[in-house]
Amino acid sequence: MAAKSETLRLLVVHSSADNTEDIIKALKNAGTPTRPQLIANIEDFEDIIKTQAWDLVLSAESCSDGSYSDALQAIRNLDKDIPLIVLLDTYDEEIIVESLELGAVDAIVFNQHQHLVFCIRRELNNLYHRRAQRKAESFLKETERRCQSLLENSRDAIAYVHDGMHIYANKAYVDLFGYEAADDLEGMPIIDLVAKQDLANFKDYLRSYSKGEKISTDLKFHGMKGDGDQVDAMMQLSAASYDGELCTQIIIRRDDGDGKAVLLAQQLKAVTSIDQLTGLPNRQQFEEKLEETLIQAQREKVQSTLFYMSMDNVPQINANAGIVGTDAVIADLAKLLSAHMSNGVVLARFSDSVFTAILSDLSTDQARTLAEKMCQLTRDRLFDIPNGKTIQTSLSIGVAMIGETAPDAPELLSRAVNAAEKVKLLTKGVGSGVNVYNPAENATANDSALRELLVEALEQNKFKLLFQPLFDVEDENAQFYEVFVRLPLADGKVMAPDEFLAVAQRYNLGSKIDRWILINACKRLKDHLTRHAGSRLLLNLTAESLQDPSLPDLINKLTKAIDPKGQPLVIQFAENDVVTYLKQAKEHVAALRNGGCAVSITNFGCTLNPLNTLKHVEVDMIKLDRSFTQDLNQEDNLDTTKKLSSEINALNKQLIVSYVENAATVSKLWTMGVRYLQGYYLQPPSENMVYESAS
Repeated sequence: MAAKSETLRLLVVHSSADNTEDIIKALKNAGTPTRPQLIANIEDFEDIIKTQAWDLVLSAESCSDGSYSDALQAIRNLDKDIPLIVLLDTYDEEIIVESLELGAVDAIVFNQHQHLVFCIRRELNNLYHRRAQRKAESFLKETERRCQSLLENSRDAIAYVHDGMHIYANKAYVDLFGYEAADDLEGMPIIDLVAKQDLANFKDYLRSYSKGEKISTDLKFHGMKGDGDQVDAMMQLSAASYDGELCTQIIIRRDDGDGKAVLLAQQLKAVTSIDQLTGLPNRQQFEEKLEETLIQAQREKVQSTLFYMSMDNVPQINANAGIVGTDAVIADLAKLLSAHMSNGVVLARFSDSVFTAILSDLSTDQARTLAEKMCQLTRDRLFDIPNGKTIQTSLSIGVAMIGETAPDAPELLSRAVNAAEKVKLLTKGVGSGVNVYNPAENATANDSALRELLVEALEQNKFKLLFQPLFDVEDENAQFYEVFVRLPLADGKVMAPDEFLAVAQRYNLGSKIDRWILINACKRLKDHLTRHAGSRLLLNLTAESLQDPSLPDLINKLTKAIDPKGQPLVIQFAENDVVTYLKQAKEHVAALRNGGCAVSITNFGCTLNPLNTLKHVEVDMIKLDRSFTQDLNQEDNLDTTKKLSSEINALNKQLIVSYVENAATVSKLWTMGVRYLQGYYLQPPSENMVYESAS
């Protein structure tokens, strides 16, 4: 799937707006932000997909002027990669088969919303992979072109060999062996260029390479030139492809006799790939080995296991033993792990206090047993630190299995890291345990543990508030901040609402967290107002608060307590929540505004008719969905953003645009009547209310 921030651009060819809204709500509830557009006929379909970028099309069986087959034909005519799903009136196997034959990716009964959501997510995943593949292929072609140029002009003698025969040789290679042109070598066996006395060693060298064994040194041999003379040389082999064909790359360098250059290169490689404190491979070398393991798993169906072993109490060790003592513990732990892991295990120091390992031929149960053994050994060990003292530590170990369907290396590492983090989550930061990542595990498996953390954070005031300025283009001295909440963990990391809010709402904690934010943010603002009069806060509240009848009264009391004469608070609700609970939203917004509190809608523009919402709910501010800002370099998205901004300004609503990440975006937004700009380019969130650009 795409990143969480990516918004689905959905085009719906259907006569029913109500059903489309239900589908969009189902998508958003499943965590897929959506920007839809509804058209009722095929006539405009081709123009729309020609001028605008779309991710997916939902089409009814038939419309007033055509059917889904016409939409499929239009997509083919324009050579677009847009998956289309047919929305059936009733289940009909004949139509399903026919639609699939015509090129639709699926056909689903229109009111089967959960089925449709899973299908859409599957097709989006496929679409993003196809886009990534096309991009990678484009880069590959450009890289191959540059590599070909480098090959032809390289001073090193380089050739490509397939099944023992030369298929390419550069000029330096041809000159080294005394031939006139590369054509003279094409089809010639590589063994014809090796002196008889070295043939046995050469064949052993090739045999080891073909078996996938790690070859740490180059082969020293005597090469046979075309005129019968010999040349002392060093040969290096590596896997490659040439003209799309898998082959072996051979690099040959003249042997200078004493091998100083080769020795220096080997020493340099060792220095840059070994951790100096522990003597173990470092992160760079480990990641290279992980890539090799993944390739082996995919090609040879070899099962391996990834361990991510994180020390738990590093801050305490630092406090008690200092940097020198911490280094001593890490070095001693490296020896302990090395001594109790069998030969063939790739053990590395991945970062300051994290070790990683790749193990072969272990089942899930065997991997768990070994990891638990390492945890026990670490707990039982007394580590020596300076001044004759000892200290203890423990490990949180995340385990990820590496099979033929394993993802790429970064995702695999992420799985192992997440598994290790869950150990700390389940033990409230203590650690010392094992968790095996299960791809099929229900996402709510650890809801109860997270719920306990949230309750504890509420009871003990452990949540953390961050403040990010919204820059007023009409008043550079105005101070206006959006409030964000984070959940700190015991290891120093924090969780964003995206990670805990769904669980909070499932256990009816959303409104309690909202109230905690309201009260604590207002305390901070009241103190800030003593130094900066007129400052305001933008506070995001959940759907639970939108349904809480006591909310307006609470906010009005807080407003009067902070600044009876001003409007210190702006309350913000998500567009999806406002549309879902429109009646409550209308009542709440009216009550809040009557009490002197401004109201804003965020993630705006992701319903079929967003402006229609403003006819029912009278708000003061509108914050556009981030998808409008992400692709302003695309002409169609720029035009859409301009049009929506103009319509919002015409309704006398103050417009907020966030995720401003570069100067080009600022210059484009400046001409659209945007009142407030926000983003990391201008200023990131911080723990204090500070305008970095303020004088």
